[in-house]
Amino acid sequence: MKNRIPILIVCIFLIVSVIPVSGIIIPYNKDIMKQDSIEIYRANVKSLNDDRLAPYPGDLNEDFLIPEYIFNNQKITIPPERTLGFNNDNIIEILTQIDETLLLSYLENLTDFGPRVTGSSACAEAGDYIYNEFLDMGLEARYDEWSYSGYSDRNIEGTLEGINQTSDEIYIICAHYDSVEESPGADDDGSGTAAVLAAAYLLSQYQFNHTIRFVAFSGEEQGLLGSYKYVEDAFANSDNIIAALNADMIAYAITENDGNNIKTYENEASEWITDYTILVGEEYYDYIGLTIIPSGYTWGSDHHSFWEFGYDSVFYHEYNFNPYWHTPEDTIENMNISYWIKTTRLIIATLCEFAQAYIIGLPPETPDIPQGPTDGIEGEELTYSASTTDPDGDQIYYKFDWGDDTYSNWLGPINSGETIDASKIWYKQGIYEIRVKAKDINNRFSGWSEPLEVIINENLEPNEVKINGPRIGRTGKSLTFSFTASDPENHDVFYYVMWGDGTNSDWTGPYTSGEEIKIDHTYIEGGQTIIFAKAKDQYEQEGEQAEFGLFIIKERAIANNLLFRIIERLCEQYPLLDFLLNRYI
Repeated sequence: MKNRIPILIVCIFLIVSVIPVSGIIIPYNKDIMKQDSIEIYRANVKSLNDDRLAPYPGDLNEDFLIPEYIFNNQKITIPPERTLGFNNDNIIEILTQIDETLLLSYLENLTDFGPRVTGSSACAEAGDYIYNEFLDMGLEARYDEWSYSGYSDRNIEGTLEGINQTSDEIYIICAHYDSVEESPGADDDGSGTAAVLAAAYLLSQYQFNHTIRFVAFSGEEQGLLGSYKYVEDAFANSDNIIAALNADMIAYAITENDGNNIKTYENEASEWITDYTILVGEEYYDYIGLTIIPSGYTWGSDHHSFWEFGYDSVFYHEYNFNPYWHTPEDTIENMNISYWIKTTRLIIATLCEFAQAYIIGLPPETPDIPQGPTDGIEGEELTYSASTTDPDGDQIYYKFDWGDDTYSNWLGPINSGETIDASKIWYKQGIYEIRVKAKDINNRFSGWSEPLEVIINENLEPNEVKINGPRIGRTGKSLTFSFTASDPENHDVFYYVMWGDGTNSDWTGPYTSGEEIKIDHTYIEGGQTIIFAKAKDQYEQEGEQAEFGLFIIKERAIANNLLFRIIERLCEQYPLLDFLLNRYI
């Protein structure tokens, strides 16, 4: 027995000593998080923590005070008991969809706005883009307006409600979408924001027991302003935020060692989130391949706002931070996309395990090419149809992309296999490619259909209205005028008449192109008057305005009647007089 003890000690020493420093394999119990396993892990990666802090925000005021590491508010989060590997198949399905194409589809759009400085038009446009993406994903989206420390801007929030009616737990994945002057902010923090958008897109196609919020903050570079106001409001509302996963600069790795490690910054109360991330990273190591390095406290990103109000949060950050941070060289070209895929997968897998994912069927098949006219004119309403089937027989919604940066709402739901119609009016000539996509009632999306090319031609305006009628009239007597306008494309026409006495006929019609119409009018006041008239076609294209002059005699005596009849007869006998009256009256 005495001989066995030294042998056992040597074996334990050998097992511990051969564990690699990158990609550490940590034993765990899927039913409970074993504290001794986590302690072993933390001890083995402790040497990888070089005590470097993450970079601080770049646009701080000179009088900015670094937040004190204290909690003035009562802690309201209670770490949940979670069974790791709640639904592995679903999470693996999600992780395998996180790839270069998905992440770059969001990051390229974000960097195209240029520097997204808080309060700038570029930042506002980026916020609108994120908001509209959340809407397209079927999330409950909102702008969170804030004003703080002399700045005003908006956070963007998308919410996926949990299906467990007894749970009020909220899990947050967040990043900041603002950047500093002259920097496109690809890594800082387009990488985190694109990860949030990718998470929203993928997770919106599943159901979760607990509520997930996808949040993009502005004002981070000025001192965590947007996140501070967001969390302040959440605290005032008693929101039960269990964990906030903050992704800020997660896409730079220049060496193989850098590409195998990721830091998590934590406070003591939030260590359990890092511990859980460690177990998640090991559970899905074949899809992630990262060593998680607990790195202690830092205040330099939006996670700290959660700490200030007693919520638990961790900050995921690249192992060796990007030297192009806060410069014009913070571009996609200076990022490590493979590393970014791994860090994003780790954060999203952790979020999925927390919120507990359920599979909710397969998405609809990609719709066939839309059916409808391939040519039209400006202002003409055209109707298109689409259909597809759902493998699970679920009802389906459809969204049309009209090729001019506008989209239909989600239309439906209708039964699988049925056809839906949607109408569109283009007001500018050109060539447009229209597509359609589908989603089922469980928010699982198809791809976009092949495009249908539609040519919209110029709509020519109706010709100027020809007005005929008496040049002289009397007050109180009904006068009849005729109006005629032709349309170059033989569209129906409408007429609008202003009588020169403060009244008008409103738009009247439709009438056949070239058809003469007659309208009666009675004047109350005497004097010189000009009638104005114009025509428009059935597609709202208006022609030029025409004029017609006349003189209204106020009837006061028989002499006036005699004068009126004389002038009328002279106009009939001498057309030149009628012409002159038309020109100068």
